[in-house]
Amino acid sequence: MAQSESSVDEPVSNPWLKDFILTWLSRFGIFLAHHVTRPLLPLYLITFGASSTVIGAVMAVFTITATVMRIPIGLLIDRVGRKPFLLYGIAFFTAGKLGYLWAPSILLMLPFRMLHGLGWSGCTTAVSTINADIVPQARRGELMGYAGMASSLASALGPVLGFALFHRFDYSGVFLGASALLVLSFIFAVPVAEPIRPKTEPYKAERWIDNIMVKESIDPAIGVMFLSFGHGGILTFLPIHALKIGVANPGVWFGVYAACIVLSRPIAGPISDKVSRRAVIIPGLILNLAGIVMLAFATTSNGLLAAAIIGGFGTGAAQPALMTQSVDRSDAQRRGQSLAQFQFFYDLGIGVGSLTLGALLDLVDQSFHIMYLATALVALLGLWINWRAK
Repeated sequence: MAQSESSVDEPVSNPWLKDFILTWLSRFGIFLAHHVTRPLLPLYLITFGASSTVIGAVMAVFTITATVMRIPIGLLIDRVGRKPFLLYGIAFFTAGKLGYLWAPSILLMLPFRMLHGLGWSGCTTAVSTINADIVPQARRGELMGYAGMASSLASALGPVLGFALFHRFDYSGVFLGASALLVLSFIFAVPVAEPIRPKTEPYKAERWIDNIMVKESIDPAIGVMFLSFGHGGILTFLPIHALKIGVANPGVWFGVYAACIVLSRPIAGPISDKVSRRAVIIPGLILNLAGIVMLAFATTSNGLLAAAIIGGFGTGAAQPALMTQSVDRSDAQRRGQSLAQFQFFYDLGIGVGSLTLGALLDLVDQSFHIMYLATALVALLGLWINWRAK
């Protein structure tokens, strides 16, 4: 059932729980489908004879499309509604996945990368906004953290499932399997009610920039960009670093990292509700910084895993608290736009991080030590900004 703003403080037994569970399942399927194909798509492009430069360009089309569309989709979600963007986003996402399998060339694959990015931007922004709309305000930090567990679990399980499908059914099994997961996500999303929001006039500001950006929640959005900058480098280059120091299966690192993110949520969420968001954000950013520094000096698999544990707990605490802070600082009229802004800066951090740190690696003769120390400096700057923020 839909929830109004006046009823968000009702007990957990009230009907919001049904929509929360359905959106959790839908979100899990969306992110699982994404991570099933993410590590295999570059290998699939090689079968078309793609060079490393072409592979990078094709992969970037998705990121650019998703990032650019965040803000306009956030504006439309607040004016049109959350659920249409969740359903149509999943549909476009599914079409993109199937298109990879059907496209006869790399050039014809590009429109499906754009469709994939458009669908991803729509459904992920919408599902986050629905979660923020329906959870009780008194438990917002805790429950937003639990909602985020869906994407964390998916990021850990997706690559494992993807390679299992590939070894059993080849690339067709990977893309069809991901599409099947998205169909299930669509089915779970259909019964979800559109949250009831106060009927007000569309927001209008004197300055054009205030119609695009939500200035009240810009601080946590900028804060998460400094956090995700490091994620961009780690997600892209840690497997290479791990293999270089003799780790047989770099996927173990990501599994441990994701597990620690999940384990942090039941601890950090209630603290952010009962004490403050800042009481979780600052320690989380400190742990994230410590994890990056540990990566810089890791020379063994045990050193890498220790960094995964520390960094995972830090990210798992800080990221959902920053997102919840964005929700706290925006009213229901602009909540979708505020969350789209948050995810825009998160995506921007990942993109800039992967590109910048990749260029740095080439400049310093593939010194991961220097790359991670540079990443730590950026993380330290982010900690300082959040420390000074009110």
